[in-house]
Amino acid sequence: GKKSGGSSGVCVCAASMLRAATLVLLALCPAPTESFITPFRAPHHYSPTRLLAKSGKKKKKPKDNTICVNRQARRNYEIIDTLEAGISLVGTEMKSIRQGKMNLVDGYVRPSKNGRECELFNVHISKHSQSAEYFNHEERRPRKLLVHKEEARRLLQQTERAGMTIVPLKAYFNEQNKVKVQIGVCRGKNVRDKRQDIKAREAKREGQRMMK
Repeated sequence: GKKSGGSSGVCVCAASMLRAATLVLLALCPAPTESFITPFRAPHHYSPTRLLAKSGKKKKKPKDNTICVNRQARRNYEIIDTLEAGISLVGTEMKSIRQGKMNLVDGYVRPSKNGRECELFNVHISKHSQSAEYFNHEERRPRKLLVHKEEARRLLQQTERAGMTIVPLKAYFNEQNKVKVQIGVCRGKNVRDKRQDIKAREAKREGQRMMK
């Protein structure tokens, strides 16, 4: 009987001490308030607009599909008419053209005698550096232009009757990623015409400077 009474008294004492300790802790620890919540401080380089700008899509620059331009043609000739034509190429020529190794400066176009097709002469396309010599192309070989028979016949008439010259003006890739050549029916300029063109070009540049 004495042992059971002593153990119950110890349990009651321990429970009261635990309750007292809990009350002391609650009294010492204040209730959480808004002051304990630390606000978010953004770094000096943080900018919501900058984040929005980065997340947005970048505007793509318009792609320039021009391969090369014959600048001397417009300097030495008067362009009467222009025509877009395809060109027959081999694999190594296409690879060199994609690397920009094409030159139209000395090129010219000659229609066939029957007026059914046209060929491009003296246009330089460099050999592909990573291809063997056996598989490479001749750099200045004649290349067939892909034009309609009516167009070839009209070009033949212009060269025979009017004494015009046909020269390549520009080479570029079209929307289907095919090589196209812009050819021009031209008349040669004399010294007086060239001088007038130079004066007009200088006057245009001077006017642009005055506007700035």
